[in-house]
Amino acid sequence: MQVQKKGNDMANQKKYISAADHLHHDVLDKMAGFLLENANPSIVFHVKNDILNNITEEEKATLQEQVMREKIIQLIIACQKENGWLGNGFHGPNKKAGPYENQEVGVKYLGEKLIYRDTPVLKNAIEAFRTMKSDLFGSGDTDCDQYAATGSDIIKAACVARAGYEESFDISKEIAVSLDSFRRVTEIHSVTDIVKIRKRRPERVNPEGIAYVFPKHEKWPCRYHLDILAHTDSWRNEENISMLAEAFCKLLQDNGLDYSPAYCVDIGHLVGCCGAFREGMALGGDKGGTHQVYLDLVEYMCRCGLYGLVPELKEEVDRIYDSIDEQGICRINFCENTLKGMGPYSGGQLEKDWKSKTRKLCDVTYRAMVILYHAERI
Repeated sequence: MQVQKKGNDMANQKKYISAADHLHHDVLDKMAGFLLENANPSIVFHVKNDILNNITEEEKATLQEQVMREKIIQLIIACQKENGWLGNGFHGPNKKAGPYENQEVGVKYLGEKLIYRDTPVLKNAIEAFRTMKSDLFGSGDTDCDQYAATGSDIIKAACVARAGYEESFDISKEIAVSLDSFRRVTEIHSVTDIVKIRKRRPERVNPEGIAYVFPKHEKWPCRYHLDILAHTDSWRNEENISMLAEAFCKLLQDNGLDYSPAYCVDIGHLVGCCGAFREGMALGGDKGGTHQVYLDLVEYMCRCGLYGLVPELKEEVDRIYDSIDEQGICRINFCENTLKGMGPYSGGQLEKDWKSKTRKLCDVTYRAMVILYHAERI
């Protein structure tokens, strides 16, 4: 009786898995159908090339031609200097550089939008990183070995990673620092064990008037470290992925501290970190009593292979999966700041604008598709 029952259970389990696989493929087909019919050429390319693995060279050439005619792409091309540098800024916009007319955002945008990585505007911009000083803080390049969660070399590496140039531009040092920074979370009880406390004017830091300052040669993870790991492959092994999961499980815990930490580094004056992750961070937030997911963080963590290892991530991904309607459209409530436009710290909008409701839905559905694909839920 027991043997027969075990056999029936195995048969039922096989039947269940088969039905689940069918359901997943049905969701994939619906999402792909909606996007291929309605989305921007860049999204169409990523769906066909990255997820469906079904695109011809002729289709790629046609899509590239369409992308190259887009207004923002032409704006970036027009701002490129003879040395390949994009615009008049490095770390995001300033009074001399618009939202896309700067090296960092321009490279990231081109990296996600273009079909061919060797397109001259992107290739030349990457080459400019080899010869140009970033001068992020007005004193030349800054070293990620000295400063926790900051440094122009970390920003450059994130640009190179996002653009898909890992194999031709050596960012192995920055990948190692990214891993070490997350590993540091697993080694200590709390960030308060390693930072120094400085009293500052409240309006410059937080309500308590306290700045938490990382000493030199300390490590702590930030959004740029996650960006680098999400878009590179050389670091991936079971040990590193497990460590990364452990770090996020710890960061996502409510540590019970009743302060709003303002993490800084001291390079002669205090400078805010590049999106340092907070203890007690979240992958979603509430707005007007409605939960909103942070699509960018969820996507990058899934790209790192963390879906089945971090319970809070699994919860958000499953919520996204359950939001896909019968047309294959993602209806998740999300924080718009994490997707709209593109900037140094957030944004992943590939549609030209959101004046059309359909274009907005295409951006959301595409990011949901990427998340589910890397979580192996479709």
